[in-house]
Amino acid sequence: MKASRTILLLFFWPVLSVVLVAIAIGYWSLTSLKSQYADNHQKQLGDLQVVQQAAIFSGEIGRIHQRVAGAIDAAYKGDLSDVQLYFLHASIVDELELLNKKVNDLANSELLHEVNHGSVIALQENFHQYRRFIIMATDIIAIDPNVASGYVQRAQENFVQFSLYTQRITNLLAQRAEARSNEGFDTQEQFFLSVVLIGLIGLLLMFLLALFSAGLVSRKMLVIADALSVMARNDHQVQIPMPQIERMQQTSNGEFGRIATALLSFRDAIARRKQAEAEAFQLAFYDPLTKLPNRRLLTERLNHSMMVNERSGQHGALLYFDLDHFKTINDAHGHKTGDQLLIEVAKRLKSCLRDVDNLARVGGDEFVVTLETLGSQSRHAANKVEQVAELIREQLNQPYEIEGARYFTSPSVGVVIFQGLTETTDDLLKHAETAMYGAKSTDRNSISFYDPSIQKEVEQRATLETQLHEAIEQNQLELYYQLQVDEHKNPIGAEALIRWHHPQRGQVSPADFIPLAEETGQIKAMGRWVIEKACEQLRDWQNQAHLSNLILAINVSAKQFKEPNFVDQVSQNIQRYGIHAGRLKIELTESTIIDNIEETVLKMRQLRELGVKFSLDDFGTGYSSLQYLKRLPLDQIKIDQTFVRDIVQDPDDVTIVKTIIAMSQSLGLDVIAEGVETQEQRDILLANGCHHYQGYFFGRPCPVEQFSADLVGRLAV
Repeated sequence: MKASRTILLLFFWPVLSVVLVAIAIGYWSLTSLKSQYADNHQKQLGDLQVVQQAAIFSGEIGRIHQRVAGAIDAAYKGDLSDVQLYFLHASIVDELELLNKKVNDLANSELLHEVNHGSVIALQENFHQYRRFIIMATDIIAIDPNVASGYVQRAQENFVQFSLYTQRITNLLAQRAEARSNEGFDTQEQFFLSVVLIGLIGLLLMFLLALFSAGLVSRKMLVIADALSVMARNDHQVQIPMPQIERMQQTSNGEFGRIATALLSFRDAIARRKQAEAEAFQLAFYDPLTKLPNRRLLTERLNHSMMVNERSGQHGALLYFDLDHFKTINDAHGHKTGDQLLIEVAKRLKSCLRDVDNLARVGGDEFVVTLETLGSQSRHAANKVEQVAELIREQLNQPYEIEGARYFTSPSVGVVIFQGLTETTDDLLKHAETAMYGAKSTDRNSISFYDPSIQKEVEQRATLETQLHEAIEQNQLELYYQLQVDEHKNPIGAEALIRWHHPQRGQVSPADFIPLAEETGQIKAMGRWVIEKACEQLRDWQNQAHLSNLILAINVSAKQFKEPNFVDQVSQNIQRYGIHAGRLKIELTESTIIDNIEETVLKMRQLRELGVKFSLDDFGTGYSSLQYLKRLPLDQIKIDQTFVRDIVQDPDDVTIVKTIIAMSQSLGLDVIAEGVETQEQRDILLANGCHHYQGYFFGRPCPVEQFSADLVGRLAV
């Protein structure tokens, strides 16, 4: 409402100015005309009075002259006394004095001077002579009428001349009065025309000024309208350009300056709102590191791609990328290096794709590419997809230069081809991820197409993961024990092995759920449970004389061992159950040890101070443990069953076993072989210096009740 009033006022002031100036010019014109008319009227009245005075002047002199002539006649006849003649003389003198004043006034009039100045002088001279002779005649008439008559005669001559000049002057005065009247009317007319012309010019100038002002206002209003239009239709540009409004704010005062300020403030508010919306959109739909679309935006675009292919009848494809060994780079060189590598991967992926293709980052080191319009033939589409996937794989295999260092990684690629809307976007992503895991599990740096059978395995794995979580919570897990003996087959201890009795599926193989627990992190909870159960079992054995010397070995995963409070876990359980710490033996794999050797050595020494023993499990299957072997506070090395299995037939396995035993003896370490299933295997091991064994030949893993019963029977024998 206030803005509307302001705009009306901006247009009203120029119009009001023109009206006020027009009124002022009209008033001035009328006042000037009135003043000019009054001046001309006064001049005309003056001229008429002069003409009238000149016209009656001769008549008045004539009457005086007749009176003097009549007085002379009466004097001849004796009809007038001396007193009468004296009074006549005084009266004539007075009248002539009045006439003298009139003559002087007439002679001094502006009109008479304009007519003929010389005639005026002659008129005055003749009147003075006439007056002198008349006065002389009236003065002597009582003494000598004849002399008076002579003076009258001479006055008559001056009167005639005076009358001639008067008549002439009267004519000239009349002509001049008429001319002056005409001049006055002409002047008045010219003045009127001048006033009208000046008024028209003033009005025209004011009209032009009003037009200029209105045009200026209109242009500014047009600029304001354009600015409002730009702000109304601008949907993408955050900072709306308004240079004219900015100049208006700097150069204009008053209402336009305030309007410009308000528009710029409104523009800035819009810019801030759009910036906030853009940031919110970026956060909602884009990955902040690589600036690629995230899973949410990918799902929308994938759904659109599926609809396009549904209408066109063509195939599309979804490629799921995971970087091999990215975690190793990230952990070893820091997240900054990992982030730079991911940014470079995103750039390389973009360079391999068409404009119609879509790229997204859906996880830490996981990327997804969608391809459209691959043709209606599935085989042709598969060939195209394989070419694109191979091109991307080659690009990602190139070395990465980051801060002067070179890094290498490779992709495992899962591919699923789709046509139309036969499946949901979630299903396609799940299938592509399944294919990717297939590529990663079989041979990294490879391309794998989706296979429904693999998907079935993945679904079963997901179900198993849920059931494993329930198994931990519902105490479905159980420890089995496998006997360990010396060369005389005397029991020296046992290894605790975890088993899972599923209520519906029955016994679940450790080969199925142990790797799953490792991948999902549930191995930590399982490991804590194993430590507690093992300490509890050692407490029970300590109370039985024939079992009190047994050593119980437990397997500890790398993830569990890396827990910051792992030492406290073991220590608290030892104290809780009051067991002899030397009866507890922890088996570690090579991968656990070499991952962080300094931390591993520190924790092992802390536990060794409590009395806990350590055994290096699966020795010989790795390639880097030998260089660290001297630094580790180990008690035992366990020969992996892969070397024991074919030791009878394979001379190479014999050589490896000999080397392991010799090295262990040189370091003062005990040696135990696992997987011993025959007498021949045991004999070869014994012949080469291995005196401790574990395997089916001596006993299978079994529940604690059966293990205790078998052990009692063995001791009785």
